[in-house]
Amino acid sequence: MTISQRIFFILKQKGKKQRELAEYTGISTSAISAWNKNNTNPAAESLSTIADFLEVSLEYLVTGKEKSPPLPEDELELLKYYKELPDREQQRLIGRASALAEVYKEQVEAEELEEPTIKIRHSYYKVSAGTGYNLNDGDQWDTIEVPDTPEANKADFALTISGDSMEPVYYDGDIVLVKSQPAIDNGEIGIFIIEDNGYIKKYGGDKLISLNAKYDDIMFSDYDPDDIRCMGLVIGRI
Repeated sequence: MTISQRIFFILKQKGKKQRELAEYTGISTSAISAWNKNNTNPAAESLSTIADFLEVSLEYLVTGKEKSPPLPEDELELLKYYKELPDREQQRLIGRASALAEVYKEQVEAEELEEPTIKIRHSYYKVSAGTGYNLNDGDQWDTIEVPDTPEANKADFALTISGDSMEPVYYDGDIVLVKSQPAIDNGEIGIFIIEDNGYIKKYGGDKLISLNAKYDDIMFSDYDPDDIRCMGLVIGRI
């Protein structure tokens, strides 16, 4: 590829126009067109300005190759020691370097996979039905680490689900994140205590609804209103 061919190749590659090249360099558009038509090269004194417009090095414009940057001193020192070794030791050194690089790569990948965590209060007692616990009892809490997510940062505590009454959305053993509040909106999932039994249910206004059709709704009319409390809104799971 000649210099002129490379100029027009780069112009097309970068979406630049011959008119823009002419305005930048002061070279007439007819002269630029002549390079293309006659496959002639621009004057040597114009090449540097053309390279600036095309945002390439002068060496690349002229030769199509980029000059390799000089090696840092520490790499030059390693190369010096490598060249001083016999062939057999050079191969052993390459093998050791390869093994060391692989170990480092695995360490970096492991660190990238490691998620940041935060600590949150977690009840010893599970929720679904008939667990007989009181969320206000300070002796019934421990602390667990959970992934540092926006939901976890908004949550006041976490609870573990027991049973399948909220499948297929929440499953036995799931840990849910809860924001403390005395009431939730109709249709939201919350944590409720009825006669000291803990439940995770969908609020239905006058009842608590299980997502699993096998389970009947819990009607508030069957209980003393003083024995029914909302402890919070379920905002996520771990």
